[in-house]
Amino acid sequence: MLGYAKEQRSLTRNQKEAIGLLSIGTFLEYFDLMLYVHMAVLLNELFYPKADAHVAALYTAAAFCSTYLLRPVGAIIFGWIGDNIGRKLQNINKQ
Repeated sequence: MLGYAKEQRSLTRNQKEAIGLLSIGTFLEYFDLMLYVHMAVLLNELFYPKADAHVAALYTAAAFCSTYLLRPVGAIIFGWIGDNIGRKLQNINKQ
């Protein structure tokens, strides 16, 4: 094309290991998401039996979204506790 070829380099062992671990983490994250999405119908009936079906679906979606919105807040709080007070106290409080 331009008269030169890019040199092909293979991945190092550390790079392959990082790709594998990141793939496993991504799979588990999306598995958790899909599990919750598929269980939303059952959760609607269990937690909001008297509500309208659409309102119950909105409640369930709001509960799920709140976990993603509050996760960074918890990371900031428990990260600060771990950095300034100690990891042992942080782990005791977290559980």
